[in-house]
Amino acid sequence: MSEQPPDRLACGIPAGHPRVSVVIPAYNPGRFIDAAVGSALSQSMSELEVIVVNDGSTDDTSDRLAAWNDPRLRVITQAHGGLASALNTAIRASRGEYIAFLDADDVWLPDKLARHFRVHEEQTGMDATFSWVRVIDGNGNLTPMPCPRWHGCISFSQLLVDYAIRTMSAVVVRRAAAEHAGMFDADLVRCVDFEFFLRVARLRPNNICAVPEVLSLYRRHEKQRTRDWRLMQEGWNQLLGLTRQRAPRETAAVEKRASSNMLRYFAAVAYQSGSFRDSFRLIRESFRVSPAAFVRDSRNWVMTAVALASLTLPRRALLACERIAGFERCAEGPAGSAGPSTLS
Repeated sequence: MSEQPPDRLACGIPAGHPRVSVVIPAYNPGRFIDAAVGSALSQSMSELEVIVVNDGSTDDTSDRLAAWNDPRLRVITQAHGGLASALNTAIRASRGEYIAFLDADDVWLPDKLARHFRVHEEQTGMDATFSWVRVIDGNGNLTPMPCPRWHGCISFSQLLVDYAIRTMSAVVVRRAAAEHAGMFDADLVRCVDFEFFLRVARLRPNNICAVPEVLSLYRRHEKQRTRDWRLMQEGWNQLLGLTRQRAPRETAAVEKRASSNMLRYFAAVAYQSGSFRDSFRLIRESFRVSPAAFVRDSRNWVMTAVALASLTLPRRALLACERIAGFERCAEGPAGSAGPSTLS
């Protein structure tokens, strides 16, 4: 049964304003944009607006968006400025008390927003909530790739060590918290969402928690931003530099564990793109950075096994090893905003 939002006047929401603003940054999403927009407009919670920022797309995105006829949908077109620029444009144009993020190639389940609002109503100290995620392929079919599932609140340090949010499409944030944390950082090469949610986590203790249901579907496909591990590593190094400045003590306490985890992710990205030697080198670096943390995490052993197998086994045996390890490598690219699902 769908959760019904409380009376808007009782919540102090101005008449004529939506309860939530769904923001969708779009840069050449092609055929995926229709599924994303459709999943937002089909939410069981109807008091919403959907703002799509067409960030200089050169494919058929403009034509696809023009075909939609729903008064709740607004399309803003701008020259290509990158993910952070598109997100900031959407937030400035939004009017909702809450902001929900949806990537242009991802999909929500129908009760996504209603479930988040139930948590926000029950736990009024929450600034942000994030749902569990499943991975789908380019055709919208569920993949067998498992996604680790967080329970309860997550702190700044825990989030830095292990990006449990997985994808921006999982998150609903209070507008006041987003404004207090500041806009997305357009100077970052990658990890734009990661860095933003770390700032939200530092606003006050225990202010981000999981919604323990699969409500967001993350799509794997060949055009994703996370295909290049070198750019991801550059973004991670930028992010670490920022967190060292803003939270030196908290960052220093977990930096080695966090870097070890991210190196495992880079190893997975390299592996999934066929760069097997880079993958093995990166997983070795992950061990070197924090041996104690490495040996305690079974995900590291999985990645080590497949990386080593890629250098020593013939293709058929390698594929069998991947299946046994529960690890998927496909030409469509890596899974997860900050890490392939079985390894992050």
